[in-house]
Amino acid sequence: MSKNYYALVAGLPDIMAQDKKLLYTSVQMRDIISEEVSEEDMSLVQLLFLPFDHLNIVNALFKKQVSWDERGNLSSEIVEQLKDKKNIESVDLENVPSYIRDFVERYYVEEQEINFYQAEFLLTEAYFEYLTTHTNSFVAALGYYYTSLNNLKVAYNGRKHDVSYDKQLIGENELTHALRKSRTRDFGASTLVDNLESLLQIFEIENTIERELKIDNNTWNFVEENTFFNYFSIERVMAFIVKLLIVERWLLLDEEKGKQMFNQLVTELQDGFQFSHEYTLAYGKKK
Repeated sequence: MSKNYYALVAGLPDIMAQDKKLLYTSVQMRDIISEEVSEEDMSLVQLLFLPFDHLNIVNALFKKQVSWDERGNLSSEIVEQLKDKKNIESVDLENVPSYIRDFVERYYVEEQEINFYQAEFLLTEAYFEYLTTHTNSFVAALGYYYTSLNNLKVAYNGRKHDVSYDKQLIGENELTHALRKSRTRDFGASTLVDNLESLLQIFEIENTIERELKIDNNTWNFVEENTFFNYFSIERVMAFIVKLLIVERWLLLDEEKGKQMFNQLVTELQDGFQFSHEYTLAYGKKK
């Protein structure tokens, strides 16, 4: 049975909201959560930060002169060791999924050299598969959502620009089969993807910022709907992190839209929980 984190979830609005800006980054929030949840549940939270590990690893292997992303779970010291093939067996990758070590080993033994974009694709493909096959139902649902969203975007853009996209689709399932074979507007996938028509309409938006914003709003709504009844569980904490990562992205892309999303996040948290008299006595009133 899932463990409930009453104090942690109830405290999220208070520790996050002040003067309409982020007092805690996703990294700081991860540190706070790590002090409050079980080791098993923390491993679920860390799954959400794996894409930043991918980025750091690929940048290191290909010697890209870019800033280190501290949102990754792995330290810069560990990732630095991966740059030397002789270190692979001794590098401590115990706390990350095995597909990361598998990728690094493949990078060094592949007969045909893997380029930067292939490396990104291989890690993303393995990540989505890992999420989709996870035993936690929310993680699995999130994995299917991310995979479907990615594949739909690839197929839509491939069709729009008359470019072959078969090899860019991730996974083998009913949706990928439909995306490869169907010539109808909805790819014959209306029964395979929720709100497919809405997504297709989003993809048709020419303005890049507006399109990306609506895609992120769709993701926001997805995690909200899929944790609606998970009041104080780790799944609700994970949904919060997904939203916080979206907010961080928009604070960089468009500060005003980022602030609007953050205010929405705080409002949801403040309105989303009802506390009993016993709970108020035990944990104190919310501010």
